[in-house]
Amino acid sequence: MNVSPASRSVAASVIALLLASVSPAVAQPASPSVDAVLAASAAALGMAALPRIQTLHQRGTVTIVGVKGTAEGWTDLRSGAFSQFADAGPVGGAQGDDGTHIWTEDASGVVWDDGSTEARLAALDAVYMNRYLLWLPGRGGATVTSLGTKTDGGHTYDALSVAPQGGVPFELWFDASTHLPARMIAKIGISTSTTTFSDYRSVDGLQQAYTQTSDTDGNVTTSTATSIVANDPGADAGLQRPVEHVTDFSLPSGTTTIPFELVDNHVALPVMIDGKGPYRFLFDTGGANIIDADVAKQLGLGAAGGGAGTGVGAQTEAIQFATVDALGVGGATLRKQGFIVAPVHAGFGMSSGKPVDGLIGFEVLARFVTTFDYGTQNVVLRTAASVVPQALGKTVPFVFNGQHAMIGCAIDDIFGQCVLDTGSRIGLTALTPFLAAHPTVVPANATAIGANGFGVGGASLGRLGRTTLQLAGYTIPDVITDLSTQTAGAFADPYYIGNVGAGVLRRFAVTFDYGRQTVTFVPDANFGMHDTYDRSGTFLISQGGKILIADVRPGTPAANAGLKRGDAIATVDGKDAATLGLAALRDAFREAPGTRHVLGIVRAGTPQTVTLTLADYV
Repeated sequence: MNVSPASRSVAASVIALLLASVSPAVAQPASPSVDAVLAASAAALGMAALPRIQTLHQRGTVTIVGVKGTAEGWTDLRSGAFSQFADAGPVGGAQGDDGTHIWTEDASGVVWDDGSTEARLAALDAVYMNRYLLWLPGRGGATVTSLGTKTDGGHTYDALSVAPQGGVPFELWFDASTHLPARMIAKIGISTSTTTFSDYRSVDGLQQAYTQTSDTDGNVTTSTATSIVANDPGADAGLQRPVEHVTDFSLPSGTTTIPFELVDNHVALPVMIDGKGPYRFLFDTGGANIIDADVAKQLGLGAAGGGAGTGVGAQTEAIQFATVDALGVGGATLRKQGFIVAPVHAGFGMSSGKPVDGLIGFEVLARFVTTFDYGTQNVVLRTAASVVPQALGKTVPFVFNGQHAMIGCAIDDIFGQCVLDTGSRIGLTALTPFLAAHPTVVPANATAIGANGFGVGGASLGRLGRTTLQLAGYTIPDVITDLSTQTAGAFADPYYIGNVGAGVLRRFAVTFDYGRQTVTFVPDANFGMHDTYDRSGTFLISQGGKILIADVRPGTPAANAGLKRGDAIATVDGKDAATLGLAALRDAFREAPGTRHVLGIVRAGTPQTVTLTLADYV
């Protein structure tokens, strides 16, 4: 078996396997025992050939979310180490595990080690299968149980549950007629992957699947081998972690300072795309290069492929991929950059205080030492050679959780890991599994459930309350915290405890050095500020030229005033709401407790007048 967790890096919707039901009225043959299934499978695979094969070298083609390319991979059957390389335009790249590093390389050649629990568990499964431990004496220490007989699409399978030591269980289905592995199903964190194996051929006596198709939450990758060679002498080099050599960026002065707007706690700055613009993009450390589909069309960017993207919400967004010849950020230029093409205007744009044309994130951070100076509202990009060591503040190491920086933290003295996310408007999100394990974190006076944010995948839901956050040696009390209730999306991840957003980060000048994997916090004048929040209880969006109430949290001033989800705000204190704009309305709804606003609303086509009295509710 040549297994890698490659498809798990593309997250999207949860898949549903449509399994044919078996009538209980019809007698079914007894399911084969685990020993019988594995004995038959070992014979079918040709396990007798395993001792004479140490490595396998695969070459072939690949289609990643609709984008075609070429692929090459190496597998060490003794150690389980592997590497996979795909030349598929903006969705290409590589990943592997050399026994020391679980590494990823993007299409531009940036290489990083993934320190997340998901990456470790996915690699553990891959290494277990690549070593064929399931078929060896002792089964590699795994717990293996029968799941009985499965039927799907007219085919019958013998299914096993396999739980490697220290890992998470996965299902392995064997074709009942050929006894060869046909399907592997693994759920790790918030992602589910189903890989099918077909077109088996003998490689020096060991049967290999020449076609593998992986569906990770709706994103499909198909690899077809044109050749698989045993014991290729180039294996040692092929299995090594690549050396990063990226030359696609320039910053002639060594440093550039870009003023930004803080729009609803989001860092919005001007960027140039292929010499045109400026366009308003959010700079999101939790994100990647994304451009709105309409903007991409106006620029003549050829979008290809098709996938499903997720974020904080439970839904998915249809996405494609394009290449931008030149991305300009201040005095910095990045060339030949891959972009996700997505409906940004209809997503981030309608929830942000001002129109948003796209996002930048990891790709810029990976090339420059980047400071988000919230006190001066500047982003500063520097080349590594021009960086002066920080004399103030505190510098801590981080690990990559996928492409996101993650550091140690504590929420109400319960320690874990937190992702740093400039794209989150709120100070802190405590993730759903963490709260389920530590219910005392939820304050007794926490609010009712409501919309706390909006991004890829739609609204994120949760309660609100105040907690104490410890981060990089700093203690920040009374942080208004999104107590997430999400059961899907990023905030349902069981492997870290919190997402630290701009409500906390804006107390510092924060410098990310991705090359050294460090982040530096220098407190600014806002460090000791008392955290405040919207005082209306609404979540507003802009859609079709109207300001709409997307959510009303129960027990808040908006609910007490009789406002309802779906109401359109036409006027505020006699002024046209659309002319004022979403950002101004949000600012108005943050004014001092006791402030009264007379709202002209339209509900189901009928104009009404409502008086809203602001108050603190969290």
